[in-house]
Amino acid sequence: MSGPTAQPGDRALPREAAAALEEGLRRFRGGDMEGAHEMFGQAHRRAPSDPRVQSWYGLTLVLVEKNSNLGVVLVDGAVRNGRPDPELVINQSRVAMALGQRVRAVRALERGLAFHPGDPDLTQARLALGTRQRPVLPFLSRRNWLNRMLGRIHHGWTARHPPSGDASRMDGEG
Repeated sequence: MSGPTAQPGDRALPREAAAALEEGLRRFRGGDMEGAHEMFGQAHRRAPSDPRVQSWYGLTLVLVEKNSNLGVVLVDGAVRNGRPDPELVINQSRVAMALGQRVRAVRALERGLAFHPGDPDLTQARLALGTRQRPVLPFLSRRNWLNRMLGRIHHGWTARHPPSGDASRMDGEG
């Protein structure tokens, strides 16, 4: 990024809002959530309709203030009203994960990948969420008590007994 106004949607962003947004991003990446939230709040007061500002402020509302109602409204609104930018979609997924809504997070990333196939940030975020294993007994629902119990046993077993060696090596060296 070349500066505070490097994003296409930031052209109309006032200088003070752009500076607060960039400082918030710097603090967020540095792990200072409270400081980032404060800066995103300043940016939001100066440019409340900017999708990127809405998205970041909404994310930190959920993470810092635990205000899930307003945070979800802002993050979802940013994706809906702005362009389906990968950064906005990833924030939408982060909010869903913070609220324990894994399925919603995966759906958001899948929609983002439909708009931006092969985007490295979206692809990395999607891979980080992983994939679900098939139920142990596929004819029963995933939530069935027997499937859940057998799934826990299976997961524990595979964690303690990883596959041995490299199957492609015939000489036993690996």
